[in-house]
Amino acid sequence: MAFSRPHSEEALGAADAIRRRISGTFFEKFGHDLLDFEQALAVDEEFFKIAFKPAKWTLLHRFTSHYLWEEWNYFRKNGGYEFITAAHKILDHYGITFTALENPDTPGHRDYILDRLSLALDIIAHEVFCVLFNDKELMRTFGERTAKAFENLHESQYPDYLHGTGRMKRSSYWPSWLKEALIYRENGRCGKCSNNLTGVFDPTQKPQIDHIVPISNGGTTDPTNLQILCGKCNQEKSNLNNIVGEYIYVPWEFQHPSCQV
Repeated sequence: MAFSRPHSEEALGAADAIRRRISGTFFEKFGHDLLDFEQALAVDEEFFKIAFKPAKWTLLHRFTSHYLWEEWNYFRKNGGYEFITAAHKILDHYGITFTALENPDTPGHRDYILDRLSLALDIIAHEVFCVLFNDKELMRTFGERTAKAFENLHESQYPDYLHGTGRMKRSSYWPSWLKEALIYRENGRCGKCSNNLTGVFDPTQKPQIDHIVPISNGGTTDPTNLQILCGKCNQEKSNLNNIVGEYIYVPWEFQHPSCQV
């Protein structure tokens, strides 16, 4: 598994905003947004290419990067020196080189700085993914809203990816990095019944990859819409059931300090 430095303040703030955008609570805290959910999702050829086969640049990465770029582009147009200062801080944090001018607050230089920010914004999008991917209830909501966004598209519009109106073709491509990521997220257990799937206690228990929102219900094969179940739970889950695993690992049960011996 991969490990990294702690996520940046920028990424943690962005993760909170993206969580609210997915859950539908953004307006309550921040007011009107620059994009709505469907605009940020951008259902097009690239969307379906990502949704059809698991890749490390997921729909959530793309969704997040669209918001980040829109925010920074708005900041570029209206932020003046404040934009330059904030952008320089981000570029320095991620080690991205840029030319600093003595009088940087010009339209051309702001355009240049935004272009240099592109890589940083992609890195931040990945950090946001790492924060939110562990929240399977949020991933279920993201999957359901994603399915809603293309539910009326006919297969003739995207014949390489759709086999019916609002229904994607099924991919059986399960790369090893995906299996490892899902098993790690589930702590080696079935997401529904919590049975151990590491093979240490029962070699017959094999992890199976399940679509949280089933393909028949408009689900995608994006990593955000996948979980690990045992064979029994996977078989029992209905093709029209969007149930998500409810167990998460905690190191120990919470105990209030006043109760500790």
